Formats: sequence, C-alpha cells, structure tokens
Amino acid sequence: MNESTPDLPELDPVLKTGTSKRNIDAARKALARIHELGWEPLAPYPGSDTHWSVRCLLGCGEGGKNWEGVMFYSHMRRARRHAGCLSTGIREQAIEALNNARR
Repeated sequence: MNESTPDLPELDPVLKTGTSKRNIDAARKALARIHELGWEPLAPYPGSDTHWSVRCLLGCGEGGKNWEGVMFYSHMRRARRHAGCLSTGIREQAIEALNNARR
C-alpha cells in the first residue's frame, strides 16, 4: 500500500472514474468514518460497495488480537460489527477509549 496524504487519500485502481473529485471526497468520508468506528484500512479505498480489507482495532479477535477481514464500507456507515466483535456497550466504550488515545 502506498503512503497517502490528508490531501489525497489512496484510491484503489478498481474505481472506474479513478481520482475524480467524487471518489476523493468519498474516500475522505469513508476513512474518517472507519477511524471513528475503531477500524483501519489495510488497502486503498475501493468504493462503497466493494470489499475493503480492514482491521478492527478493538482487540476482539482470537486471543485479543485485532480482527482482520473484508467489509463493505456501505455496511460500516451503520456501525456494523464483524463476527466476534465486542458486545454493544463495551464496544462503544472501547471505541471512545481508542479515539481519545488518538487525540
């Protein structure tokens, strides 16, 4: 994965319209949202309804590791959890602690 800057997020070449303003704006919005939910991307932004390799940073994977897999960004807009994620309430506290640590 190439390094991206706040001005130009990394976009997956699969995006049909490439580095269009719409795709750049969508990528910025998606990156802000997944960070807000305690996720991080493992690949460039592929678009809303395409599998995106991501990691959950809440330590809810097997043995306390961070879960990794693929999600649709369109599902993350609704704060969807992966299988085995922390339960509601505990998850929100973990996200708040993570986001406070990032500041």
